[in-house]
Amino acid sequence: MPVTMSHGGQRGRAESGVLLLATALALGGCSDDGRSGVPGNALASTTGGAGGALATNGVGGSGMGGSGGSSGAFTTNGAGGSGMGGSGASFVPEPIPDLDPEPAVACANIPPDHFQFLDDACKAKVVPSHVDRDLPCALDDASSTVSLKDGGTVTYQASSEAPSFDTASLSAFVPAELMATVILIRRVKGVPYYRYLSTGDHDTPYQPWSTTKVIAAANAAAQLRSSSKSKVGLTASVNSKPLGDLVTSVCNYDNSPYSSNSLGRYFHNIGTRKRANDLIHALWLKRPDTETFGGNYGELEPAALGYTFVDGANELSITKDTSTGPANHLSSHTMADMMRRLVLHREEPTYRMPGLQWLDVRVLFYGAEGSMKYGEWGGMSADTAVYLQSGHDMNYLEKRSHGRWRIFSKLGLGTSGQFLNVGYACLPVLDDQDAAVPGWGREFVIAAHLPAGGASWAERDRILAKAYRAIVTRIVDGRL
Repeated sequence: MPVTMSHGGQRGRAESGVLLLATALALGGCSDDGRSGVPGNALASTTGGAGGALATNGVGGSGMGGSGGSSGAFTTNGAGGSGMGGSGASFVPEPIPDLDPEPAVACANIPPDHFQFLDDACKAKVVPSHVDRDLPCALDDASSTVSLKDGGTVTYQASSEAPSFDTASLSAFVPAELMATVILIRRVKGVPYYRYLSTGDHDTPYQPWSTTKVIAAANAAAQLRSSSKSKVGLTASVNSKPLGDLVTSVCNYDNSPYSSNSLGRYFHNIGTRKRANDLIHALWLKRPDTETFGGNYGELEPAALGYTFVDGANELSITKDTSTGPANHLSSHTMADMMRRLVLHREEPTYRMPGLQWLDVRVLFYGAEGSMKYGEWGGMSADTAVYLQSGHDMNYLEKRSHGRWRIFSKLGLGTSGQFLNVGYACLPVLDDQDAAVPGWGREFVIAAHLPAGGASWAERDRILAKAYRAIVTRIVDGRL
């Protein structure tokens, strides 16, 4: 079963007063929130029939390899219910549950300055049961050409090809206000291939708010590596505080002892704002000049941290960058591509952030190794937002992956109620020998920005969660 996860804490909110808003804007402002977690819903019971093709409600039809039996457990040799198989067929996962298009109802007593999904105010967040900081996503796809559940085929692109976006599929079922890019990933003989979907505005820049703090942290790591002949990175400590614990505080908003916004600025001071902006352009992502990065997050950096870093037997002192960087102005395409490159750092060496090492990426995703403060699930695993997790039945995804699923994400919240999230999900399907079941696993990145909609901020939070559920359920069952 997934393991429950809980974080406490409050965040400073730029919308809570005119003075705070004015201060935030003067400092290059951004506001975000605090988080928590509990178990997901129990796995829905299902009843199998004859093995059918990709049944979503547990009731099978006529099977491709013979008849099935009762479902409810992972099965081998057609001994289970629906799916592509039947008697004598290969391993068939249990049916995909038929989910309500509405995410879970709100719990009682949500604090007035928190939100059900952005802050995980109902403590729904879970973590995988299998711990492995080097775990690759276990997918096994036979071809880059895929048949969709609702008919038709699509062909995924190699990384060397310029992205070709499907701008129709998402717009058919997400709110018109949503700006989003989705990158679906297939692994054919271990090689990643991609399908790009968007709401049609994937190259339109917007203020990405705190979703960019993880890029600032990654840039800081790369700059430390560059300045130390690769001996010091995000694996280091400053004033005996692991940088990985600071990354976790950026994501979980526990203010212990520094705020997420102040730490975002601190990482810019390390990585430098010029290099941050260069990453968006020629140095890494090759995005247009209309997009910029280097703005701060509404608070001064923690004065007590300093700029001498200790990484094992190695020590590095740097001078902090005090320059004024360009405003943060990025598109969902840029945010999604950044996330894609980070999660596939090992598989796609040509597209790595210059100077960044896998050791740093691990810290970004999981926090400090052996953290005495946060345990195994820090970093982007500790993001309080549960938009991706609310997209499906996490108990089902846990069971079919034997705990080897992963979700990394980072929220954003604007001063006028703009809800944002960038995230990655690895949702494999494993057989009884922990091998990937060909064609069944799912892996994808989403970058989303919802600037308007609903009668309140809380309603907007739910609108974004519902959009994620619509997207994730269609990815999992093969409609996308």
